[in-house]
Amino acid sequence: MWIARGVRERLSFNVHRHVDNILEKLSDYGVYATFFITGKVADKHPELPAKIRKGGHEIASHSYAHGDFSKVSYEEAKEDLVRSLTVLGEYQEIRGFRAPFLVRNQATYQVCEDMGLDYDSSEYGVVRYRPNGFKITVIPVVAPLDTHALDLMRLRPKQLVADWLAECDRAVGAAIGMHVWRVGRTKYVETILEPLLASGLTFVQAHELPNNDGIALTFDIEYTSVGEALPQNVGLLRSPGWTHPESLQARAFVKD
Repeated sequence: MWIARGVRERLSFNVHRHVDNILEKLSDYGVYATFFITGKVADKHPELPAKIRKGGHEIASHSYAHGDFSKVSYEEAKEDLVRSLTVLGEYQEIRGFRAPFLVRNQATYQVCEDMGLDYDSSEYGVVRYRPNGFKITVIPVVAPLDTHALDLMRLRPKQLVADWLAECDRAVGAAIGMHVWRVGRTKYVETILEPLLASGLTFVQAHELPNNDGIALTFDIEYTSVGEALPQNVGLLRSPGWTHPESLQARAFVKD
């Protein structure tokens, strides 16, 4: 059954093999991407950010522990981000942040600003912008992402790519967000990543987007085993990211 196949695909998750599959394909096309990595993953598997950096790709923060940033205080957001930047900063200067579940509040955005990051990539959209009173730039994520429906509802990858490309035709300074644990599977590298790379789009790294046009090809790495994935997937069902309330969008953030 299709449900059984989707479950089996998750149980076979191997973050090292999936990262290698993606890096190999990026190298074949001479494209440099951005990997949003949690500090916890980097702590547990330091060889992952090392090989990503060696390939010339950008490393950015995906928080430390992949928690919910929709209601955190300034102090809580800062504690997590400092820990993340400390770990990831061993490999590269970190210039950007993406909140787990693509949601964060004003306190989180303020922490990113105060810590000198160049950009935040934590909401849907097709055009980059800079909220009133802030210097940090929002790099939106082009929807749809590689959703759970790709496996559980057996959506056709080729149609998903066509939808992405349609969005990118209207995007200026946006990011295509994908997850290593899904797209890194050999079949998806071939049916999703390859046609994107062959599309003729201008790909840049996310840190280049505040000052340049193009599309950032980005990959999230938030866990490395099935045991770690289960509570995160349960958390996703409770995440306000499903509805994206206005209060969580950077457009609503104005300094006092």
